[in-house]
Amino acid sequence: MHFPLPVQLHYPTLSVALSGVYLGSFLFAALLYAFRRSFPGAGLWILGQALLALGAAFIAIQSLGQPYAILAVSNTTMLAAAIVLGHSVWRFGIEGEFPVWLYSVVPASIVAWFTLDAFSADARIVVYSGTLCALSGFMAVKILSKRNDEYGSLFKVTAFFFLCTSFVGLIRTIGVFVGSSPITVQATGSMGGLEYLFSLLVAFFNLFGYFLLSSAKAERDLRLREQEGWRRNEELVETIETKDALIAVIGHDLRAPVWSATRYARAHLVEFDGDLNTKRESIETLADGLDRISGLLDSLLEWALCASGKIKLQSERLLVEEVLAEAAADLASTIEAKGVSIEGPTGTGAIIADRRALATVFRNILSNAVKYSGRGSAVRISLLETHGGTDSTSLTIFIEDSGVGMRPDQIAKLFVPGRTRLTLGTEGEQGKGFGLAISKRFVEAMRGNLRVESELNVGTRFVIEFPIAPRS
Repeated sequence: MHFPLPVQLHYPTLSVALSGVYLGSFLFAALLYAFRRSFPGAGLWILGQALLALGAAFIAIQSLGQPYAILAVSNTTMLAAAIVLGHSVWRFGIEGEFPVWLYSVVPASIVAWFTLDAFSADARIVVYSGTLCALSGFMAVKILSKRNDEYGSLFKVTAFFFLCTSFVGLIRTIGVFVGSSPITVQATGSMGGLEYLFSLLVAFFNLFGYFLLSSAKAERDLRLREQEGWRRNEELVETIETKDALIAVIGHDLRAPVWSATRYARAHLVEFDGDLNTKRESIETLADGLDRISGLLDSLLEWALCASGKIKLQSERLLVEEVLAEAAADLASTIEAKGVSIEGPTGTGAIIADRRALATVFRNILSNAVKYSGRGSAVRISLLETHGGTDSTSLTIFIEDSGVGMRPDQIAKLFVPGRTRLTLGTEGEQGKGFGLAISKRFVEAMRGNLRVESELNVGTRFVIEFPIAPRS
């Protein structure tokens, strides 16, 4: 049985021509790869093209009158090519592991060749072409069934390549049953023509498949570089804002106390001819000013090291209530002078953190709470374990005051270095401008999270979250 076509096709000539097309497709893709036009799975795709070219070459050789056994190599390489090309697409953009058991079809096809030695050539055609049809169809269905918003259209084109390959195997199989086998030199029927047409489509999509996949990879890389550029631009803007804040702090908070201390020393000490014991109060005032300058310089240095990532944290298991007690003890004189009480902490909990960094965080936040609290008020501290399933997953630390509170615009700038000089404490206390910014850096470096909740004229609550330490 032959389907009516106006021209009968000369199979040997077409086989040689098709072999040349597959070889050209392979060489073009290899050239693109050599010029770094690549993508994940590119090596596998080129290997698949090489196997297709090899299989087509053996078909052409056999069609010119060479031993029929050559087709065993041809059919095996064709099956291997379909699997390798599918593996390439999988590696490019399909989630999950590739079903490597499919490679077992290759040795099984060799065994089938010798097993079917006693049967006619038609039996071998059915087995090999049917397997090629099933394999390629499986690849097409899997590719189309995988949802991928980024490469949806590309995967449809790639799936069409496997569909064409599947149709080639299907046509060769049908050709056996309708009496128009396209395999032998004598068979020049119209079924062979249909196989040749679909084989050309396979070559076409095989050639442009590599180009499309590599172009998609290049487009994705360009998009990622653009996103990275935006991210770096945002970091640069943040760095410039930080630099401006540093300059403002150095120009105002540092320069003013130095200038004031210099003038004070000259007016009350250097030019004083009497007994310096009578100037003890003046000396204490000068010392307080120098302490503030020293503290500001320490904060500047700590911020610079923290921002540059040069501070190395030493993680250990810590009881949070103990570190809180240490931080409160360091601020005891300030707390007592202000007439503020510390209530708590209520609760207990252990985390993995750096003791020095954690103590710095607590000191900065407690100092901030005391500074903005009214005389006679209280700062409340509580710890809360958050449970996930059967084990505790995180520890939340609350430090809350009933002080002056903050406006939303102040909250937005709370962790920007240099901002605390904009607001004085309830008794005129000045901040160094870096404590909360440093605290946020430290908390994030210890895999925690720091946020603030505040309402003007009501109070402020700092919330610190850490992963809880494993039970010892």
